[in-house]
Amino acid sequence: MDVSYDLYVRHEVYHALRSLSRSHREVMLSFIESLPANPFRAGDFTETDQAGRPCQVILLGKYALYFWADHAAKEIRVIDLIDADRT
Repeated sequence: MDVSYDLYVRHEVYHALRSLSRSHREVMLSFIESLPANPFRAGDFTETDQAGRPCQVILLGKYALYFWADHAAKEIRVIDLIDADRT
């Protein structure tokens, strides 16, 4: 049985993606678009958000992408994109 997940990207992440170089943007978009096909994907590490939810963090080049899966709602939420070299 194929379970379909919806993908949601925060407005701030969308704008951050637009500011990346073409090559970085393509890597990010490819990864983001792959998430619904593998909603149990683990990140490189996990951080807890302000609501106490475990968020997966994947490092892609110099960027860190934060996402979490709401399995009850069958949604993947991409919530943050930061320049990991600046933290």
